[in-house]
This record gives sequence, structure tokens and C-alpha cells, in this order.
Amino acid sequence: MHSKISVAVLLGGDSSERSVSLMSGRAVAEAFDPTRFTVTCFDVNDDISIESLARPSALGEHPSRPLFPLAWKDLIVALDTNGFDVVFPVLHGGRGEDGTLQHLLEVARLKYVGSPARACTIAIDKPLAKSYLSTFGIPSPRGFSVSALEELGQHDIPFPCVVKPAGGGSSVGVTILQSHGGLEEAVGKSLADGSGALIEEFIPGVEVTCTVMGEGATARALPAIEIVPKLGDGFYDFEAKYAKGGSDHLIPPRISDGLQVEVAGMALRAHQLLGCRGVTRSDFLVSDERGAIYLETNTSPGMTSTSLVPDAARAIGWDFPQLVEKLVLDALGQTA
Repeated sequence: MHSKISVAVLLGGDSSERSVSLMSGRAVAEAFDPTRFTVTCFDVNDDISIESLARPSALGEHPSRPLFPLAWKDLIVALDTNGFDVVFPVLHGGRGEDGTLQHLLEVARLKYVGSPARACTIAIDKPLAKSYLSTFGIPSPRGFSVSALEELGQHDIPFPCVVKPAGGGSSVGVTILQSHGGLEEAVGKSLADGSGALIEEFIPGVEVTCTVMGEGATARALPAIEIVPKLGDGFYDFEAKYAKGGSDHLIPPRISDGLQVEVAGMALRAHQLLGCRGVTRSDFLVSDERGAIYLETNTSPGMTSTSLVPDAARAIGWDFPQLVEKLVLDALGQTA
């Protein structure tokens, strides 16, 4: 009889996307088949210390699944000492998605789910990722980034425009502006996470996202999804993403077959060119006039009950437990 695979799920964290990570991590942890996997959940957060590991809190609504607080400085020691077979990071933004965590795991030679450090570092930096991918013909909105309010005077603002954190996610700190009114406030909000503010032309179109799984030549794009926000400010903001009934996810999207092929091909190329593995989700705006316009690639996409990656997996016949298991087995170099 084969022994169970031991998995360390990392969630929570200390970025602006902490609340989303807690939801994603809980969903992932509960998806594992208990007859095949043992799962330990860690809340990686510098507000606690390793001594508090003896006093775990309950993970959401599941008191049978304790959530152990773990300081960043103690992370590798704790993971290495416990001898986990694989680490499953479900940390969104900050050090969990910008390559810091991945560098630590690689130095410690611990197997983990998701993209390598270099890919994460490039992908989370939206201006850098867009600049890099543009050299391979992947188009993105016109725009620029600033690191301080004082830099705004050096640029022509393309109104209407979108203002968002250069390195954030989950639509935290995103504002759509029609004119100069509120510009400084919007930029200040985006600068709050410390990654800079990205100001881009607003492009009307259909919001479409595409999940890619795998690595290199064997990676595959899953069916594209159209996002139709029903709550929030009229775009796919935080409320539309995570509130129950906040948006509709349409498969297939209401774009032509040719544009669906274009989106899938562009998402796959972005995944491969960035050097990603595991699962990514790339976002696009699509119009008949300009085709598919690339926005960003998420190397740690949401895994909540309202998230897009699980929907894309269901479209090809995988339920959420199958998706989670495949990601772990791929990280271990095994097949189901």
C-alpha cells in the first residue's frame, strides 16, 4: 500500500490580497482526497512567530483543518523539518507571488506547485511583463508607470484611463477615470502597496480570461471565459470577483471563433515565454477593432468557489479535487 502524499498548503500572507488567499487556501486544502493526501495549512505572516505553531486557529468554517501561523523567517526550517513531499503555495500578491517565496523554496530544494521564481518576478511586474512580451508581438494597452505622484507631470495621461497597482492583483486599488478629476487620489491608492502605479489607456471591449496548465511545449490552454460583472463599479473589481453572484462566467465567450483562438494562443505564448508552469491565468480585453489585447498573467490565480480557473477546469471535465490533485502530481513529476 502506497503512503499518503504530504502537502503543505501556504495561504494568508501579508499582502493586500490576504483575504482572497485565505479563501483560496481553504478551498484547496479541503479539495484533497484524505485517503491519498495529508494536508497541513500554514498562514505565512510576519505578525506571528514559530512559537505559536502549538496554538493553531481554525481554518475558516472547518475546525478539523487547523491553520498554523508561520513567520516568513521560519518558513523553510518548518517545511524542511516536517519533510513534506510538496508545497502548495496559495499566496496572492506580495512575497508569495513575486518570486521571493519561490526563490526560498528553490534554494531549499523543496518541490512546489506553480511557476519558478524568475517567471513570478517578471509576471507580477505588469510594466516589465508587458514590455517583455511586446517584443514577441503580444499587444497591450498604451501606458506608463510611476513610483510617486510627482512623476505624473512628466506624462500625457490617455483619458479615459485605468489606474492600478503595477504589481498587485485581485483588482485591489484599480480605478477607471474619464478625466483628471480624482487622478491623484487614484494613483495614491495604487501606490499604497509599494509596487508603483500603472496608468493605461481604457480600452472598451469584452473581458476574457484564459487558463493555461503545464510547462513548456506540453502546456495547454483551457477554454477561454468571458467575464460579465454584475456587482461593483461596472468592471471586474474585487466585489465582482469574490462576492457570490458578483459576475457571470460564460464559456464559450461571446466573441468569434477566430478571436477565441487568438486569446488561447496568446495566453499559451505568454505562459511559455515567461517560463511558467503549473497553472496561470492571463487576462485580455477583446474587440473586433483591435483583437485581443493582453493585460496581465497571474502566476497564482484565485482558487475560491467563484474563481475562474476552477470554471475552466470544469469545462474540460475536471472537478476541483481533480484539478488540485493534477497540480500536485505534476509538481512531483507523477501522473494520476
